[in-house]
Amino acid sequence: MKSTLIVLAAAAATFPSAFTAMAAKPKLNQYANLDDCNNDRNILFHAAPVSGRCYNLDGRTGAFFWATGGMLNPRVYSGTNCNGVEDPLSTNGRCIAKGSYQSFKMW
Repeated sequence: MKSTLIVLAAAAATFPSAFTAMAAKPKLNQYANLDDCNNDRNILFHAAPVSGRCYNLDGRTGAFFWATGGMLNPRVYSGTNCNGVEDPLSTNGRCIAKGSYQSFKMW
């Protein structure tokens, strides 16, 4: 047991961003604009996304932030209910303008 903890501690020190991403909880925050998103203020909606579930972006949303929480396939869609053109997102969450995106899903 002690050797397993030592190995995990060494791995976490070597690859801290990977362990932080795995330990973080998934997040989908919606904001009225990119400035609010970048400054994490005036949040419109917050969700803790569940794997495989589609989330429609609200009409008031101008920008959104996601964190994968270890899920590796974040996607946005041009249509509601995860229909239409699908675009992959980075597994490193960040704020982006909503643009023409209407829905979001990850797994």
